[in-house]
Amino acid sequence: MRHPILRLALPVVTGVLLFAAGFWAGRRNTAAPSGPTRDPGAAEAYPVAIPGSSGFPRPGMGASPGEGSGGGSGGGAAIALLPGNGAPADLRTALENPNQRSRERDLEAIGARDFATGSDWQKSADSIGDLVDRSFYLKGVVSSWAAADPQEAVTQLSTMPLSSRASLIPHAVSIWAERDPAGAEQWVLALGQGEVRDRAVESLYRSWAVNDPETAAARSLALGDESARFRALSAVVKEWSANDLGAVGKWASGLTDPNLKDFATMAVADEMSARAPKEAMRWASEHLAKDPRANPDILPLVASKAGFEAPQETFAWLQSVPSSPEANSSLAGVATYLIEENPDFAWTGFPKLSENLQQVTAGPVASTLGAQNPEEGKRWLAQLPDGEMKRWATTAFAAGWVSRHPAEAGAWVAGLPSSPEKQAAEQGLQSAIPGVGASGRAP
Repeated sequence: MRHPILRLALPVVTGVLLFAAGFWAGRRNTAAPSGPTRDPGAAEAYPVAIPGSSGFPRPGMGASPGEGSGGGSGGGAAIALLPGNGAPADLRTALENPNQRSRERDLEAIGARDFATGSDWQKSADSIGDLVDRSFYLKGVVSSWAAADPQEAVTQLSTMPLSSRASLIPHAVSIWAERDPAGAEQWVLALGQGEVRDRAVESLYRSWAVNDPETAAARSLALGDESARFRALSAVVKEWSANDLGAVGKWASGLTDPNLKDFATMAVADEMSARAPKEAMRWASEHLAKDPRANPDILPLVASKAGFEAPQETFAWLQSVPSSPEANSSLAGVATYLIEENPDFAWTGFPKLSENLQQVTAGPVASTLGAQNPEEGKRWLAQLPDGEMKRWATTAFAAGWVSRHPAEAGAWVAGLPSSPEKQAAEQGLQSAIPGVGASGRAP
């Protein structure tokens, strides 16, 4: 992605498709967060690779369905549905509910109620055969328990099997951190290294950041363990961004440690571009202009999300920034969004671009037309001037077409007269990525 597009010949098609399939589908290290999982108690992980780790912190890191964004693993609020306040009358009724989300909400409410009323919640938990349903019930228990005595809750939870500890302790920690973040921090940092500690760290600092993001950020920066430091920072940034984009952006830009600043600014750019794309573009331009050592991958990171939401504005923004490999690759990616949003762009917008921008975007435009409207794509190719750009676009067009309709694309290429364009089209057939459309998204 860091190589200038204009230097590509045959590799340009593979580059365009891989760019779309990888970066635009959110598979780069600076990509968008993955969707929630059904793990009911895990802290929500921030999708920036943690230095010293093997990549994303993956296992069970999603927030459970229906949770709020604040307060780490469970929004921090204890469930308080007592009899008559909306929870089903008994556990059996809840378990028979075929609606998964409704059932899980009910089980969580019953768990909280059972603990609050002194029922034998352990016996009830053991009676639930489905492990996910049991986890939601136990999450409700932990919500009430941690609200009453968080230290006792985490101490007792520490005796449970690993899977339960990894899902429930972070939830208890997030509730504890709302009342006594320093006390929760002391307990969490005393844990042994492993999955439970990693999740608890994220939950602790995200919950802390709900009420005091500046202190949570400062305490994160002070952590001696690098892995914990980056996990904590990512959690703080995610929560802080949900409440005050301007403040978190200013904080990240003001960091002095190069590695921490790079990590924090990329995290802020990712979150900001998901929440306020236009603000993210403005902030990214300002940050890159002020800091010559800023990570240039901020451009494609912001463009990948802003371009999907506002392709015209994002394309114009990318034209306004200094030319670079990152800007060029981002323009190529956003061009696929432009042509998908408005197919007339190939006829009305593309001719108005500078010669350099036409070279950068001809491939993505052609590949998208190949996937979506081959007949229109053939007419568009025919009016391009002969030369390298046309050959590149022909390769991309054939690759886009064959990814959706291989028989028709193959027949078209076979019928072309012997020429450089036919060779380019044949290369497109050979370089196409099976199962991936021209815009980078599977059909």
